[in-house]
Amino acid sequence: MKTSLLYSSALLLLALLSTTNAKEGTATTTSTAAATELTEAIPKPEPESAWGRIYLRNGLAPIQYFRDNFGGPMMNREVSFYFPKRDEDRFGCELLPEDEQTELKAANRSAVLVVDRGECTFEQKARLADQMGAAGLVVVSPTDDVSGPVGELNDEDEITIASVMIRRTGGDMLRAVAAQITIYGRFIPMTCQRSPYRCEPRLEAEQEYMTSFTVRSGSVLSSGGEKEEDSVTRLGSFLAATYGSVLRSMQSFPLATLLDGRQACLDTAVNGIDEAQLLGKVVLLPEGKEGQCSEFEKVSNAQRRGASVVLLVQRDNATVMTHPSVEVSWHAYNITIPVLAVSSSIGASLANLKDTQGDTASLRFEIRGLGGDAETEVALKNVFLTVVGGSLQEWEKIASPDEGAAMHEEPVGSTRETIIHTVQKTQGRDEL
Repeated sequence: MKTSLLYSSALLLLALLSTTNAKEGTATTTSTAAATELTEAIPKPEPESAWGRIYLRNGLAPIQYFRDNFGGPMMNREVSFYFPKRDEDRFGCELLPEDEQTELKAANRSAVLVVDRGECTFEQKARLADQMGAAGLVVVSPTDDVSGPVGELNDEDEITIASVMIRRTGGDMLRAVAAQITIYGRFIPMTCQRSPYRCEPRLEAEQEYMTSFTVRSGSVLSSGGEKEEDSVTRLGSFLAATYGSVLRSMQSFPLATLLDGRQACLDTAVNGIDEAQLLGKVVLLPEGKEGQCSEFEKVSNAQRRGASVVLLVQRDNATVMTHPSVEVSWHAYNITIPVLAVSSSIGASLANLKDTQGDTASLRFEIRGLGGDAETEVALKNVFLTVVGGSLQEWEKIASPDEGAAMHEEPVGSTRETIIHTVQKTQGRDEL
């Protein structure tokens, strides 16, 4: 009897232990599952893109870059570009002189160092730039073939800054601008989707920078000289090309004589043209293929002859003005000056300005960002000319009512108010 009782107690104890273990197992499984679900619920940060674009302040077109596989995160703010002063330091394989290191450190990690590829490893260039206090490193390729800097670092050799590589022509453009002004810009990683295919930044702040600092349009101003602020007069608007360099806003440029198609197509190397005629000046060129060469060839010739800015003047019979462009973007990689377009009436005003003021004639440019008033004005102008059927002369009176008031005085009962009213109605209908 006693043995039977002990046996029954043992069975009961085993049953209780089994139940307890089962509950603990269930609890453990539940806890593990919950932890797994919680881990999966936490969004993982997207890996930084291996490529992106450098958007320059007041630039016409970005420069593509490819980043390294070993450095720190990409700069998330606007930075300046620093170039070694001595030619022997252009490869970035040794520490810069003390005074230049002081300049870099004084920038407080807000200046990127720009060097050429070659002579030492990418890691050495990046490590030295990091040591000198640079915010990042730009390596310029000796060709237009570009790949991301590659290196293999040990854990103890951590490099805290990002390094990128850009094409040779992009480096040429940066150096050309840096010889005149300090360059500012932002490195923006890009991500792409297939349907529809488009590439865009991940952050709203990056999109805002692209929108705010890419030059799309603005105003052409006449200037009596850099110290004569009272003589500045607005002559009209311009549209920026989809290629070219940084536009130095509000800097005065001397105005060159308008070139015809034949003159614009002459190659300096073949025809021995005096480069001093265009050196450092704003050059007016006819748009299109006038002169038996392409528009792009005219721009290239003007750059070789030393022009600082090119203004492409619209043809007299043109009704719609568009942003100058090239069929394939890389065709224009060698253009290191800004290229703008103006209407035929503004071109005539500029030619008259040159005739009356001679060598003292000069221009400035006021920039308006993407989506600004100038683009709305251009859209209205296109509607006015193509839909309303107005003329360029009538549009200039509407767009610039205070300019040349004596020349544009109109009798009472003119059609100006009717024209404006028609444009306003058309704007609402076409939802510009």
